[in-house]
Amino acid sequence: MLVSIATLLAVATILVLAHLALIEVGRDVVTLRTQRPDGSWQETRLWIVDDGVSSWLHSGGADWLARFEGDPIVELERAGEIRRYRAHAVPGPHPPVDRLLREKYGIADRWVRFVAPDNEGTVAVRLDPI
Repeated sequence: MLVSIATLLAVATILVLAHLALIEVGRDVVTLRTQRPDGSWQETRLWIVDDGVSSWLHSGGADWLARFEGDPIVELERAGEIRRYRAHAVPGPHPPVDRLLREKYGIADRWVRFVAPDNEGTVAVRLDPI
């Protein structure tokens, strides 16, 4: 029984590390800073894709959507440079953004969508430079 638990924990640890490696290592991962109601900043590491003048982030859930009510100004750190953007939440399906993510992140994007598939709470966020 102890061997089974140890094996299960080892496999779970390997899967978590593989997941993190697929997301972070050798990828264009940015840090998004959004301001909380109390004025403090919340940081989130995310993938990003560019489509013309705008950039796009992709995530899901009501908590995520609430951070972008009122099209706030956000900060984005990318390649060591911090820039400000106006963020616009775009709920619902967004095939062009999905295609850009698949093209840019390849197998890692497919893995993330397997582990956490899109649903009705999935949100894309368009970032327009200020």
